[in-house]
Amino acid sequence: MLLTLAGVAGVQTTQLQARMARNAHDNLIALQAAERALGEGERFLLASSPDAARYTAAGTDGLWRPADFGEAPVWQAERVWVNGGGGSRRAAPVAGAAAPPRYLIEWLTTLTGPDDPHLLEPSTVAEAPRTAIFRITARGFGATPHARAQLQSTFAVRLPPENGP
Repeated sequence: MLLTLAGVAGVQTTQLQARMARNAHDNLIALQAAERALGEGERFLLASSPDAARYTAAGTDGLWRPADFGEAPVWQAERVWVNGGGGSRRAAPVAGAAAPPRYLIEWLTTLTGPDDPHLLEPSTVAEAPRTAIFRITARGFGATPHARAQLQSTFAVRLPPENGP
């Protein structure tokens, strides 16, 4: 009887360890997918010419205006992450992931040079005449759709002068 109990306990411990390893692997896939989407969002901003008119309250093509004060941030709403929806952009798939990662971009503000009243201290970003500040939010999925990782970065893009090219 004692040997049977020890055997059952050993099997249960082994099964628990296998589930923990599977979950850790699943979470790692989700994190890698979110990192890929975050990188794609940053490359999108570097490759495109920022146009404030493309960033709307409806989030057309995953480009958003930030939520008004007191409202929940858009990236907290599950509807923006739905596959095929216009609230987020699809990134390249990750091997082993249940779904492709997605990202969205919010145009937070535009700084206007070193005399900008929003700056608390001197900044190399603010040395440019105009700098757009964006928040990129990325969500990756693991081997199951229940394993998710979400990452954010704040990204600055220097804009051309308003009266220049």
